[in-house]
Amino acid sequence: MIQKLQTNEKTFSNDWNWKELGFKSGLLAAQSDWSVVINLWETTLLITAVFNKNPDPEKDFMPLTIDFRDSFYAGGKIWWVVYTRREWRPSESSILISRMTDRPIRPMFPEWMINDVIITITPLSVDKEINPWVISIIGTSLAIMLAGIEFEWPVWAVRVWYKDWNFVVNPTYQQIDEWTLDLLIAGSHDTITMVECGAQEVGEEILMQAFEIAQNEIKKICDWQNEFLKQFEIEKKEIKTNKPDTETKAFIKQFFTKDKIDNIYPCGKKTFDIFYNEMMTEVLEQAKDKIEDATLENFTTAKIKIWVFKVMKEYIRANILQNKKRIDWRELTQVRPLFCDVWIIPKVHWTGLFQRWETQVLAITTLGAPGDILLVDNMEVDEQEHRFIHHYNMPPFANNEARSRRWAGRREIWHGKLAEKALEKVLPSKEDFPYTIRVVSEVLSSNWSTSMASVCWWCLSLMDAWVPISKPVSWIAMGLISDENLNYEILTDIQWLEDFVWDMDFKVAGTRDGITALQMDMKIKGLTLDIVKTAIQRANIWRAEILEFMLQTLDTPRPQTSPNAPKIITLKVEPTQVKDVIWPGGSVINEIIKETWVKIDFLEDGTCFITAKSREGADRALEIIKSITRTPQEWDVIEWTVSRVETYGVFVNLSKNKQGLCHVKNLSDGYIPDARTLFKGWEKITVKIIGIDKDWKIQLKKIA
Repeated sequence: MIQKLQTNEKTFSNDWNWKELGFKSGLLAAQSDWSVVINLWETTLLITAVFNKNPDPEKDFMPLTIDFRDSFYAGGKIWWVVYTRREWRPSESSILISRMTDRPIRPMFPEWMINDVIITITPLSVDKEINPWVISIIGTSLAIMLAGIEFEWPVWAVRVWYKDWNFVVNPTYQQIDEWTLDLLIAGSHDTITMVECGAQEVGEEILMQAFEIAQNEIKKICDWQNEFLKQFEIEKKEIKTNKPDTETKAFIKQFFTKDKIDNIYPCGKKTFDIFYNEMMTEVLEQAKDKIEDATLENFTTAKIKIWVFKVMKEYIRANILQNKKRIDWRELTQVRPLFCDVWIIPKVHWTGLFQRWETQVLAITTLGAPGDILLVDNMEVDEQEHRFIHHYNMPPFANNEARSRRWAGRREIWHGKLAEKALEKVLPSKEDFPYTIRVVSEVLSSNWSTSMASVCWWCLSLMDAWVPISKPVSWIAMGLISDENLNYEILTDIQWLEDFVWDMDFKVAGTRDGITALQMDMKIKGLTLDIVKTAIQRANIWRAEILEFMLQTLDTPRPQTSPNAPKIITLKVEPTQVKDVIWPGGSVINEIIKETWVKIDFLEDGTCFITAKSREGADRALEIIKSITRTPQEWDVIEWTVSRVETYGVFVNLSKNKQGLCHVKNLSDGYIPDARTLFKGWEKITVKIIGIDKDWKIQLKKIA
């Protein structure tokens, strides 16, 4: 008799705003260091944590990998790619969830830890009601703590939706699609570690209400993780660090004299890179004997590199906190010099350049037919249409990196979607502007805030492209420098080097009338709500200044489109007539496209969009479609083609399925014995419909 295997699964569940939140652990994925199954309603994730016990001792950072992959079975689907039918590379959606989970989790590990931590998130079911972002963050926090990996505090996340004075915690997909405010916050019991937000020009009052609701939810339910953790005897993992000792630090500091460092002020990114690399080379050369001495364990190449970075970082931070002196000599609230220009490249539909000191972004807008939409199909959505597309590219040369260029990386996908969110709510409807819009932001030079430059120039590019956006949008990035005594300074418009030593990167986008997007990343353990509020208030002041500068270049959308852009003609036909334009087997519509070189798209209500490079092609296609869908009416006057000539009269095509006969007695006031003496096939004739009987036999009279 086979013995039944005994399992020891522990569970926890509670009601969270009328949705069940549950944790399970002890049944699945036993070979990982620990696993958690977490569900909110019927969206369920398996999250595993694996800890590398023997990391490379020469590492100078902690490698954390968050790997979320689509599982099409979780959504009850077989993937549509015919030749594989299996999940392939991560979708954009899964990349966004991976990065969203990484941001609030990463700051909670010990500063000097070098052990690899791999978090794998496998969706087991997706209910098409609840987005997995929130439970991905919560479950990752639980898996790490159950695995015994040193971690500061439990991290919780909550999503708050707002519309028409109603706030909803953990909204459904349907509610998210109709948002005025969509706010995702992650944090510990008392602090905020990550913010992601899209908004429809909301004011600070509504935004701060949403922050307070989110923080109260986090405080209310953060104890649930601890309650679940109490069921387990957690064995703490021994972490390995690469923290240099004070002797190593003292050795390195002697090379970083005040006079030497002060000489680089003010400097840009390339200037600083040269100085930093020279200092690194000098220190490693002077430490060569110590590194080769096996008795000096703390003098390794990795630890010296860590301290060179640390010493430089401490100096720059102290200069900001104590002397209010930034590396480029700007005031703490000063924005870098700006430059804008439009229409700088011929032939393409629209282009423009936005430069913020050493950060330079070229934006190219392309308008396409309604059928050029992007179809997104993943485990969560079925062929969702996107008529507004932003692609962000940062080639290696933008950072002076000597490496080849590959496909879009996770950071590029992330920034593309972030900028999309900032402008989503000011775009025109399909009825007002039927074009598909694609904007490509080419980062040509980076000294940070490239996503901000993308939004600013993207907005100008859309206006230059005749896209009737409701209001222009600007963007700014704020930074934070703080010390152990809770002294801090908020920096306006941070550059790369300040991000190099930052505690916070807080991006704020919006119009004159309100905020459209927020994003905050942390390197420290979290911020209080008061600091977040102050950062938003200061950001709005300088964001408005940037917007005014932008509008000096172009303050309203152009009155007409570029001659290089396609032309769209809209026609409304009866839905039952659409098949006449398409069938049989697409032969009719393909013949029209072949003849006129246009694109033809139909909506379910019979709206037809004809997109062409030339007005002549669009007009010809319109004429053909009208002829196919025309329903003849008595007394209509029509100029059309003679299709057949007989002795007793001529037949005229009035539409695809309708012919009319113009009898010889109606061809002229005089007597005509044979119509063939006057007409041949396929010539134009203007006729009036003088009769339609019940069998749709149509009588015509020639108009002189």
